[in-house]
Amino acid sequence: MPNSITPAYDNKIYQKYSKKMIQNKEKNKIAFCQDFGLPYDKKVPLLCITYPLTEKNNISIIQDVMNGILELPVEIVLTGIGTPKYQQYFTELAKDNEKQIIIIPDNDDNKRKIYAASNMILAPCDGEECLEEVKKAMNYGVVPIVSDQDFVKNYDPVQESGNAFVFNKESAWSFFATLVRAFENFKFPYDWKNIQISAMGEDE
Repeated sequence: MPNSITPAYDNKIYQKYSKKMIQNKEKNKIAFCQDFGLPYDKKVPLLCITYPLTEKNNISIIQDVMNGILELPVEIVLTGIGTPKYQQYFTELAKDNEKQIIIIPDNDDNKRKIYAASNMILAPCDGEECLEEVKKAMNYGVVPIVSDQDFVKNYDPVQESGNAFVFNKESAWSFFATLVRAFENFKFPYDWKNIQISAMGEDE
């Protein structure tokens, strides 16, 4: 899927939307949760992982803090491809936490639906494969929890500027603390809307 596809012109998602109509993104979350069996709650962020679950993509960082993540009010969607080790780990995790974690088939249509529905993408990796997923998700107003990259700017609540929450990629606990910071900002819908709009970049 080329980066140029945006939610304003995507026929595969539940409800088209743009920066000017960012409120319509929530309709995608509602429909997605209904379709895939997740409880819907506007106040609970939906996180996504749409790249392969591999050592190369630093999935161990997510695994290291997953117990802490699941203590938060959160839901997670994965496409579930990757090495057997991580596939098994997340499959068992989804079985034990069926109201919080789902794994859906990895295909282009599903990915677009995930981008349109999700509030954040977890991206502890800085490889090309992972970062391409981050860029695609950002086109849909998904806010990344990501290591420092040239296309992201760490959100500054004082200046009310930024399009991501940036962490020290060497530390799982920096990653977790950054996720918690994102959760705290998610509680303020007006501020979050502006972060989403910044993530979407230039007007389509």
